[in-house]
Amino acid sequence: MSTTYRQNRLLLAEDWKRVYQSFRNADFQSYDFDNLRRTMINYLRTNYPEDFNDYIESSEYLALIDLIAFLGQNIAFRVDLNARENYLELAERRESVLRLARLLSYNPKRNQPANGLLKFESVATTEEIFDSNNVNLAGQTVVWNDPANTNWSEQFRKVLNAALPQNGIVGKPVKSDTVNGITVQQYRFNATNADVPVYSFTKTVDGKSTIFEVVSSDIGNGTITEEAPLPGNRLAFLYREDGKGNGSSNTGYFCSFRQGILDQGGFQITNPGSNQVVQLDATNVNDSDVWLYRLDNNGAESQLWTKVDAVEGNNVIYNSVNKRIKNIYSVLSRVEDRVSLIFADGTFGNLPQGNFRVYYRTSQNRSFAIQPDDLIGITVTIPYTSRNGVGETLTIDMELKYTVDNASVSETNESIKNNAPATYYTQNRMVTGEDYQVSPLAVSQEIIKVKSVNRTSSGISRYFDLIDSTGKYSSTNIYGNDGVIYKEDKDDVTSFNFTTRTDVEGIVENTITPLLQNTNINNFYLSKFAKIVTGDIGATWVQSDKSTNNSNGYFKNVNNDALMLGTFTGSSLRYVTPGTLLKFSAPEGKHFMANNSHELMSGTADHPNAVTYKWAKVVSIVTDGTTVTNGVGPVVLNDIIPSDAILTEVRPKLANGLETAVKSQVIDQIFAFNTFGLRFDVSTESWKVIKQENLKTSGAFSQGQTGDESQQSLDGSWLLLFQTDGVNYTLTYRTTRYVFESDKEIKFYYDSTDKIYDSRTGKLIKDKINILSINQKPDSLTSFTTDFLWQVSKEYRDSDNYVNSKKVEVTFYDNDSDGVVDNPDIFEEYVDTNTNPTNKWVFMKKQSTTDQSEIFVYTPSSNITVKQNEGAIGTRSSYTDGTIFYLVDENVFKILNSTTLALSLSTDYKAYRGRENIKFQYVHSADDSNRIDPSSTNIIDTYILTKSYDTKFRRYIAGTLPTKPLAPSTDELFTSYGANINKIKSISDEVIYHPVKYKVLFGDKADLSLQAKFKIVKNTEVVVNDNDLKVKVIQAINQFFALDNWDFGDKFSFTEMATYVMNQTAPNLLTFVIVPVEANKSFGSLYEINSESDEIFISGATVDNVEIIDNITATRLKAEGQVVTSTSTSTGGVSSSAFTSTTSSTTNTSSGTTTYSNSGSSGSGSGGSGSSGSGY
Repeated sequence: MSTTYRQNRLLLAEDWKRVYQSFRNADFQSYDFDNLRRTMINYLRTNYPEDFNDYIESSEYLALIDLIAFLGQNIAFRVDLNARENYLELAERRESVLRLARLLSYNPKRNQPANGLLKFESVATTEEIFDSNNVNLAGQTVVWNDPANTNWSEQFRKVLNAALPQNGIVGKPVKSDTVNGITVQQYRFNATNADVPVYSFTKTVDGKSTIFEVVSSDIGNGTITEEAPLPGNRLAFLYREDGKGNGSSNTGYFCSFRQGILDQGGFQITNPGSNQVVQLDATNVNDSDVWLYRLDNNGAESQLWTKVDAVEGNNVIYNSVNKRIKNIYSVLSRVEDRVSLIFADGTFGNLPQGNFRVYYRTSQNRSFAIQPDDLIGITVTIPYTSRNGVGETLTIDMELKYTVDNASVSETNESIKNNAPATYYTQNRMVTGEDYQVSPLAVSQEIIKVKSVNRTSSGISRYFDLIDSTGKYSSTNIYGNDGVIYKEDKDDVTSFNFTTRTDVEGIVENTITPLLQNTNINNFYLSKFAKIVTGDIGATWVQSDKSTNNSNGYFKNVNNDALMLGTFTGSSLRYVTPGTLLKFSAPEGKHFMANNSHELMSGTADHPNAVTYKWAKVVSIVTDGTTVTNGVGPVVLNDIIPSDAILTEVRPKLANGLETAVKSQVIDQIFAFNTFGLRFDVSTESWKVIKQENLKTSGAFSQGQTGDESQQSLDGSWLLLFQTDGVNYTLTYRTTRYVFESDKEIKFYYDSTDKIYDSRTGKLIKDKINILSINQKPDSLTSFTTDFLWQVSKEYRDSDNYVNSKKVEVTFYDNDSDGVVDNPDIFEEYVDTNTNPTNKWVFMKKQSTTDQSEIFVYTPSSNITVKQNEGAIGTRSSYTDGTIFYLVDENVFKILNSTTLALSLSTDYKAYRGRENIKFQYVHSADDSNRIDPSSTNIIDTYILTKSYDTKFRRYIAGTLPTKPLAPSTDELFTSYGANINKIKSISDEVIYHPVKYKVLFGDKADLSLQAKFKIVKNTEVVVNDNDLKVKVIQAINQFFALDNWDFGDKFSFTEMATYVMNQTAPNLLTFVIVPVEANKSFGSLYEINSESDEIFISGATVDNVEIIDNITATRLKAEGQVVTSTSTSTGGVSSSAFTSTTSSTTNTSSGTTTYSNSGSSGSGSGGSGSSGSGY
């Protein structure tokens, strides 16, 4: 034992154990005033009973004790408060949160300024310059892509070249790069400005006056940035070309803009020190726009210092900057978006010495979206020196072409608390799967939710062009033998409500007018409206001239007289107007050749490319269509039609808009809460209003009483039906959709929001289903002579709104995308429903998926026996047990029991007109921007939900935003976050950005198939207001769908929601039932709902969707969803339903009903039952 140790134990006067023994009776858990006072009094009574015994309330000793207790409570509170500020998860003060975050090498993000590109709309110069036609352009405004000026391109270029240096004219850029798949070139004006090239302008955005600045643009590393501000620098602008023509928003000349005000400050450092800090007191300095210059002896900027990102693993000491670059600094965030400049230690970076000037931009520190209409008419005037040395002025008018929503507020304390530890965990790099789930959240405060999926693993040679067989990233061209095509007629429904007449006008523009352009409404029109036959007129085509894709000429009769068209005649040729489809038949004994020859050929159409008819669209008609001028015919067709072709049918184009007078009638009808319809009048090629007294709302479509005004409700020719309950409108519209399915061989990928353009032709590239000519004709052993081309129009969604990749919606091919199809007869020609109609059915069978959802899938027709009616079955004993009959007249399926010879009704099948066993070709085109980089063989799909989209969508759900907001595009995500994410991703990874969109459930803003009513039964033993209970139910539903509770691609289960709602509302609520709004949906159909990988659920339910009923009975539940006790017919396909219902005061056992009860009664179907307080 050492002497020191022994002496400390034996001789040390202040041994720590003895010190603490003296406090053995102290109460260290007393912090508040009452306990401190009590503890001190008890201590005095115990240790000083004789010295202190005056404990009356008026005693001065008690006053001192009260004062000490009060002081002790305050000290304890402050100690506790300050102690909390030492822990990131508990800290409340902004300064504490920022400092603690920096301990984890996390620099909280300051406000992000709105920024984007403004496109040059027009240019003008004071200089006298001349184009190739010797037109003086001085003082002339040249508009980009001006249809009225055929020479606009040359003039635009000449005006710009006049303001550019000789060695930097258009075509000789300063630099070029590819940004998100778009070629970008940088040019610089030959300007004479002496200050920083920043041009300020003010616009009102979101009701607030906002200052923006046009700034000099730079490109590099695949991104567009702002050039560092420098006095005397000339403004740089960009030229972008996306290959989609001059009309594209991404083709033309652009300047960058940023929200905020550029400011500057200076400081001097005479005696530098290691890790020197310089603080700037300006507030609201944004997160990106800080630059530092060292000044020369004349006070001019001489050297730009390099800013180092202050993030984990990257600072002024240790960073990824080239080791030869020593003049470095970093920017740290402080309270109120102030900043500090941190310099190096003199070893890994130079110490700052001398005079410095810092440029920084202060922004508004608010989140807002800039619509294109907000930034128009922005004029920038640039002085420049001409080639002759004369001072001239260039005037540029710019405007925004796309929505900018990248502005965001400073990172909140809560966000810092979440992101700082996560960033420390990932070390600011993305390597593992967890890194990809966490790191993007720290890139920007605009990203509020993210999910990454590793689609393809590394290990594939970089020398192969990677092919994605799903078609998401690669084009596909696949052949199959198991195709099925069928037609489904159905009534779709949407709803709306309004407050003011202005709301109604918005509904007409944003809801009704887009519906008139709906593909499936056009399909209904083409398949249901009576054909206009012209064969009796004897009109034949006389070709005057032809070119590559069109021909011109006129029509003649049997006497060789030219026939008048349009309003100049009373015959059926009056329907021949621009946009009309014309069907031409070959003369007897001849046929058309559908290949490039476009000629009539003698003989039978029994060889390849031989057809008996052709369709063409009328492009234009001069006056009455009879006068040939200089060898050019008055009628122009969009295809080459040879002379002597016989006009046999006319199909007027369905108008895609309302005339002004009709629009006013619609607005008046809606505002007056009238029930009415809209029909299409073929004779005038316009929409007409059917008033309530003439409207037949029930029954099938019929043109027999079209235009009837006898006030006997006979007109059933409506395509759009408006019905109201006095508060809300239900809009029903008739549609026909064509569905193509591959049973086993092929899965389809189609994204209806992604439009692909051919840069060579400027046309839209469509996904195609090509039914091959090797298929046999209906009821024949002879093959077709030509293919039947369909275009894919939409992804197919099952009843739960989930995409079924085995199916896809198709429509008639429209080569030039003008809304007029190329051939509306291909379905009837391929299927021929009028010949042997009992053999022209496609059947679907109900099937349960792995997640217990119910879908209908194709089943071969050999499994079903088709009979016209039950009497046609004949002797039942001749059929095997379980034979499935489809009875056409009754539109039902019945199954035979061979023992009893009875037929039982089945709801497990549907029937559609169509054809199966089709040989086909599937062609899918992927966007060039989605092409896989073969050198980066880890494909990471990153799904991002942004704060601005979330905010706008919630405003839309709440009704404060009239139009449904769109999620940002892939390009916008890449532009906003790609550069920062690319800095931290692995070099072998290719990140593909996917915007996430909300999938609305239940409310009137949801898809009709997802709309529902919640029917609840109150607890009669508890006094609760009906409206209060409805509000509580909606609040519980909204809490259940809180963003933190859901991920992208999740599945909704009513079981979970019902449990939560029952728990939150107990004991006020006894029973909770969900009932679909769509009439042909059965109870329980919304029990489970899937979402796509780029979707996340949000509730659109309001108190209007909650209905209080006294008990659960079939009658109570029948308001929307149908309870069927006999066979029924649906408009599209054919289905049968049978539900039996037994009711009591608390129980419903209707098949499929989803019911939850707190009373202990059992819920029916798959919904289960619940006991009080649990919902189960």
